[in-house]
Amino acid sequence: MLTKASRCSTKIIQEAAKLVCEREDFLKDSLPSCGNPTEVIKALTASDSWFVLADGQATAVLSLETFERRAAISQICTSDDSFEVVASVLRGELHAMKIANLTLRVPPQEVDRWNRNGFQRGPAFSKFSRTPTVSNMMPLLPLVNATRKELPILSQLLYTAYAKTEEAFFDIQTAEASLRRTMSGARGTYLPDASYASGPLPKLVSACLLTADPPGGAKIDQLFTHPLYRARGLATMEIAAAMNRLAASGVSSLNVWNREGNDVVKRLLGKMGFSQQRTVVEMSTGT
Repeated sequence: MLTKASRCSTKIIQEAAKLVCEREDFLKDSLPSCGNPTEVIKALTASDSWFVLADGQATAVLSLETFERRAAISQICTSDDSFEVVASVLRGELHAMKIANLTLRVPPQEVDRWNRNGFQRGPAFSKFSRTPTVSNMMPLLPLVNATRKELPILSQLLYTAYAKTEEAFFDIQTAEASLRRTMSGARGTYLPDASYASGPLPKLVSACLLTADPPGGAKIDQLFTHPLYRARGLATMEIAAAMNRLAASGVSSLNVWNREGNDVVKRLLGKMGFSQQRTVVEMSTGT
């Protein structure tokens, strides 16, 4: 059974925490501030995105997001001896939830075994991170906090920003749905005070939207700029403004995932002091 961590029985959540602690690589990458089962339990139950797969006992811990008939697992922890069962049962559980397509991100060394269980390899993503610090950079254009009031403007901007890329949205409504998921908290608590857009309203031309990344961190969930306004330092200013806000709030880290091949963003993050932490590969399958 797939259950939110916050709703698991004491027995199951304790088993889940033990499983996570036994996988030191997963603990270091996914819950770096946790050093014992008690801290893991607190982190898992504090967020609605953490789920536990159990059949009498906990067999997997995963971070899950669902949207319409799609599901995305950004992190998953299983034991080696239960992997085959987990891969099969997980598909069955999601199928029962009317999920048609599943994507999950796994370390490169786990790609082959997921592939043997019916998952197809997709693009790789790298995580970059740094500690937020205060800077005195002057914005090139007016900066405004990105809130739901600006959703129609931001949706058009997001659609245009990705229109000629491999990640293009089907239409503006699809782009708007993606932004709604960010701002609704589906990808972590939205941080409007640390999310910025550049340009005089209503002509916004760039945006950087942040969500909480427990425990104690924040994440750049959306970063996009109109094609005609790229290479002008707008994203740099937005990230700097976000870090000013995060530093003042005591946030310990700012993280971002960058798709392999996006060298523009990689160079930007390098110049701003972000360091590459790890790489994962996206796998996909039907349920």
